[in-house]
Amino acid sequence: MKTNILLTAASLTLTTLFASPAPAADTTKPSADAILREMSSTLAGARSFRFEAHRQIDPALIGEHNLPADAHVVVTVLHPNKIAARSTSKDDVREFYADGRTLSLLDVKKNLYATEPMHTSLDGLVAELDEKYGFTPPLAELALSNVYADIRWKSRNISYVGEETVPGGFLGLSGVACHRLALSGRVLDAELWVGVNDHLPKKLVATARGRAGKPQIKVDFSDWNLGPSVTDQDFTFVPPKGAMKITMSTSAEMQATHKKH
Repeated sequence: MKTNILLTAASLTLTTLFASPAPAADTTKPSADAILREMSSTLAGARSFRFEAHRQIDPALIGEHNLPADAHVVVTVLHPNKIAARSTSKDDVREFYADGRTLSLLDVKKNLYATEPMHTSLDGLVAELDEKYGFTPPLAELALSNVYADIRWKSRNISYVGEETVPGGFLGLSGVACHRLALSGRVLDAELWVGVNDHLPKKLVATARGRAGKPQIKVDFSDWNLGPSVTDQDFTFVPPKGAMKITMSTSAEMQATHKKH
């Protein structure tokens, strides 16, 4: 009986698709796909860029990642293989450097650092860090050569919600016209606000699927600069005086240690 019901439903669906006139395209709404492509093209087309962000993570999503719940992040990118990021929170300050040859992490307050050889592009860096160490630099996905492809791979569906004004400028006193997109993902559902005029991300709110309390990650982007004056030295890590070098543990090593305790 159950099989018959499914077959009947499938038959009705196919009949509707092929027997009914095709619905007219909704030309009143911009294309969410086109907006994402334009955003991706804008970011990839900039040889260098810098932005700031206020990132908030619900405690339920932090788990064992040792991330601050509330942080101010500054990210600088130089394509194809350099990125520097600084995360400042109430309790700590962390810096991240990758120059195409070496990856370096610094805990400013504890004066501890780790370096690892990593000869790769930004695409390879993000993938290798996620696979081997279980983390990526703050908001590094925006430095990928094809942000659009990354978003589409993570999203099952995307749709256009509407145009909305997002606070911007000094103290958020001026508004920025944005396209609001809904992204349905495998693990998270998100909404992304993209500037109508500059095609840059302005706001992101991601909600965990099936988690009690619907914990979220919220990011407000600001101070975009698609042509900052940067040199290779901006991405070269020099240990501070008296800093102690430590070993960066892989995800497998951390899991093994966790099981022992």
